[in-house]
Amino acid sequence: MKRRKALKQIGWGLSGGIFLPSILDSCASKDPGPEVVFSGKIAVIGAGAAGLYVADILHTKGLNVTVFEAREQLGGRVRSLRNQSNVAYPFAPQLSSDFPIELGAQTITGSDSILGKIYKDYLLTSIEINSNTFVLDSTAKSDAEWIGDTDYASAKNFINALNTYTGNSQTVQTEAQAVVGARGLGMVNGVVGNHYGSSNDTIGLGALAEGEKLNPTDRKVLLLRSNPVQDILISRFSAIQTLVNLNTPIISVNYGGDKIVLTSKDNTAYEFDKVIVTVPISIIKSGAISFNPGLPTTNTNAVAKFGFGASIRVILEFKKNFWGQSTGFIYGSTKVPEYLSAGIASGFNQTLSITVNGNKAAQFSALGDEGTVKAIIADLDSIYNGQASQFVRKNVDTLKTIYIFDDWSKREYILGGYSYPLPGATNEDRKNLGKPVSGKLFFAGEATDITGQAGMLNGALASAERVAQEVVLSITNPI
Repeated sequence: MKRRKALKQIGWGLSGGIFLPSILDSCASKDPGPEVVFSGKIAVIGAGAAGLYVADILHTKGLNVTVFEAREQLGGRVRSLRNQSNVAYPFAPQLSSDFPIELGAQTITGSDSILGKIYKDYLLTSIEINSNTFVLDSTAKSDAEWIGDTDYASAKNFINALNTYTGNSQTVQTEAQAVVGARGLGMVNGVVGNHYGSSNDTIGLGALAEGEKLNPTDRKVLLLRSNPVQDILISRFSAIQTLVNLNTPIISVNYGGDKIVLTSKDNTAYEFDKVIVTVPISIIKSGAISFNPGLPTTNTNAVAKFGFGASIRVILEFKKNFWGQSTGFIYGSTKVPEYLSAGIASGFNQTLSITVNGNKAAQFSALGDEGTVKAIIADLDSIYNGQASQFVRKNVDTLKTIYIFDDWSKREYILGGYSYPLPGATNEDRKNLGKPVSGKLFFAGEATDITGQAGMLNGALASAERVAQEVVLSITNPI
């Protein structure tokens, strides 16, 4: 009943979700003219959060914008299960959750962030996650219960001091091993390595520490209770949906002439004056989009400073919550670094959303869906005395476990989770990653964020604001 009230309060809209009028509405018919005068055409490659937002801003200013999206839907790496086909997720109809389940951005950081303000402006029901459980030696306890344990204390101190570290040549693991007790290393990997897109042994500490210092938000972790995040993006940017060409992957960008020529997978050519690339950095690194001429060394050297690791998403439901009604995240298992109690504060708080990034995700990818689910249940059994096997929901006819499994490493236009800095990377490399080329070619997306929110949905949105300014400046003050 509460969920229906919340939805009614703001009104139904696109995709069975909500209607959120654009904060920057397109020019009305009575407007005297566009804010920025430009007769050329602008293309945006990618209809994720960054692509939708930058297209919305530029369209609002009266510019001619076209968006190309490789897949069949908007949102990029923001995927809400309610919006997905049962063919891709055959167990979806059997889920009994009374809240949105996300396969992408489950939580956001910052009630005062770009998306946090949208939540607030439109009275969306969200909760703050501030009570987590930590696992040391297969024992799960709350923050308060671990007080007095030296390994827990050393892990927590390391995490809290992330923004104080200097130097950029070491991995998180190298530094953590020097100051954190062995039992606490899994906790650090869950809260830091897995959270930032990989594992502690591959992530560079220097750029991570820089980002922690720069992050401008209040750091509150919010989870939406009633509305899918993908619906919010679709509805918020409803003004530019007619500008999006779905199922149109761009495979080459030729920017050597007066016009930039984009070629799609079906060999259709399109001409534009300016192009904004918002695809994941994995697509750039894989060569799925070719650039002619090749990108400048400033950009390519920066690309090499960031990784984009494997990522596995799994949803499991249980007949009983055995991990604690107030628990948000469960961090610290050496096998599964992050569990989220996705139904916290709902009427059905019996769902775990599992995210595994980096080397562990690659191992699970090799096991496939059933092998991965078995390994996760075994991990939970070791922590909670066999209760996962006892209470996991199964199909009453086949007795098979009900689950959702998604291997982002094998999604053609994603190829992993999200960007993370390698040892030696700095925030300056993120600036170079997104550096415009010849006033014609621009780059957005979470990997290019320079506000300390890289790897996050708000980082993608912040990068869109930056690029919109760069594009407008290239028009009003051409070099």
